[in-house]
Amino acid sequence: MNQQASTIGQTKTTGKPRAVFLDALSLGPVDLSPLEQQALLTCWPSTQSEHRLERLIDAEIAITNKIRLDAELLHQLPKLRLVCTASTGTDQVDQAACHDLGIGLHNAGRYSKASVVQVTWALILELACNLTIRRQQVRDGSWQRSSVFALVEPEFDELANRTLTVIGAGDIGSGVAAIGEAFGMEVHRITSRSSQDALETALKAADVVSLHAPLTAQTQRLINRERLGWLKPSAVLVNMGRGGLVEMGALVEALHSGSLAGAALDVLEIEPPGAELEPLKQVPNLILTPHFAWTSRQARQRLVGTLAAHVQNYRLGKGPFEPKG
Repeated sequence: MNQQASTIGQTKTTGKPRAVFLDALSLGPVDLSPLEQQALLTCWPSTQSEHRLERLIDAEIAITNKIRLDAELLHQLPKLRLVCTASTGTDQVDQAACHDLGIGLHNAGRYSKASVVQVTWALILELACNLTIRRQQVRDGSWQRSSVFALVEPEFDELANRTLTVIGAGDIGSGVAAIGEAFGMEVHRITSRSSQDALETALKAADVVSLHAPLTAQTQRLINRERLGWLKPSAVLVNMGRGGLVEMGALVEALHSGSLAGAALDVLEIEPPGAELEPLKQVPNLILTPHFAWTSRQARQRLVGTLAAHVQNYRLGKGPFEPKG
């Protein structure tokens, strides 16, 4: 997709609402025809903050993945009736302003469950089994030079009979928990309704912590210095939710000091990261991946289908729309 907007289908069907996708490039190669069938669709690869108003001024429907729609902007868009987020989260949209202005809001719901659960366990297993090191032992000749048939070190532990704490035990978190149970793990589920005592107990018991909570005022820095101190030195942490769930400086200190055995992050507070990423590359036992867990081919196409269904329901007068997930 080039840097010009592509306007699709405007001469084919009348009566369709005008929809603007502010950052369609974020979905990668995907079939947008389900959306084209429901709306007069204008796609922008990405949108800088200063261009949001001019691109949305005549839109009835706004679609955003990560482009922020704040209250000041929303108040300048009298034609806007529906916002769809091409994501599970809705933290990029001022929900209170949408409510006050009568603008419907819907997220992409459960589209990414299978994809995120799969990658979550890929990262947990990497932390548990050190597969990258095993591959390196073959590449550098360590196995070939061994006097015995198998390399035992570095040692690893089984997941069976260990404890998994899932924070954010909604649809995705429940899927992660089910796999943990299949491994024979004891699973603690923490939700927005769980007490602080329950959170403390679950973190102190955890061998693996998997984060899937949405980013809200209540969950910002949920895993902070104090709570990292509750974890066993042998525990590992995986964050698949939002970068803001974790106090990054405290996590880096814990990994450097050995008070936490390892961590894997598929999300950071600033994405894509800049110079702040460089020192993180040197942190021991820290795996960083580029926010890709949601991006399986099937998940991205389900996302488009979900957005199209929201637009269709809007055309049929069904609503109001609230985030679900």
